[in-house]
Amino acid sequence: MDNRWSNWLILVLVFLAHGAALGAAALWPSDSPPQVIPPTISGVIVQAPAAEVVQAPAAQKVKPKPKPEPKPKPKPKPKPKPKPKPKPKPQPVVAPPEPPPPEPEPEPIAEPVEDVTEAEETPPAPPPAPNIDSEKPNTSKGAPVTPPRVDAQHHHNPAPAYPSSSRRRGEEGEVLLELLILPNGTVADVTIKESSGYPRLDRSAVKAVKSWRYTPAKKGDQAIEFRYLQPVKFSLRG
Repeated sequence: MDNRWSNWLILVLVFLAHGAALGAAALWPSDSPPQVIPPTISGVIVQAPAAEVVQAPAAQKVKPKPKPEPKPKPKPKPKPKPKPKPKPKPQPVVAPPEPPPPEPEPEPIAEPVEDVTEAEETPPAPPPAPNIDSEKPNTSKGAPVTPPRVDAQHHHNPAPAYPSSSRRRGEEGEVLLELLILPNGTVADVTIKESSGYPRLDRSAVKAVKSWRYTPAKKGDQAIEFRYLQPVKFSLRG
């Protein structure tokens, strides 16, 4: 742009210089006719304006993009611990089915007790003191003693129970019991005189006889205590 203006300025100055020279020659007096000097044209080299160089704008420095921060590596997931296998529950031991119970045997009937057994007579009680108000003769003195009697139907005495375990084992036998029968007919004391050989049968006999009632022993018309031997027989033969 500056070179073009400088070239135009030089061209204007050249024209002005030539014009000034011509004017001075015309005004200057001389005897000889003025010589006409043909005008000469001095060549002026006018340089073509240089092509404008458009300077490209300086490339803006591109700020480098910040490097992306490295993503944190995901923590490895903990492997799930294998669940412990449940221990197999112990299966209950199934007991073999019990064999069907044997057909019930016919209920054994205790042997009927004897009315009179070998008995021991207790010594008679001392006679009561005589009553002064009425001296009546004691008719029971020297009277015969009647031993006690048991009547199952009259007194509703239950037969001894036959233990089921004794029946299964075929246990049989006879128990001899010694009783103390009171004047009211109840049994005050029971002892085993002779065992049947099987404690179960002995216990069953004692338990039953304790609840029995007897017709008490009498001395004359007076009821008295009496020791009595009572046999109880257990038999599976009916």
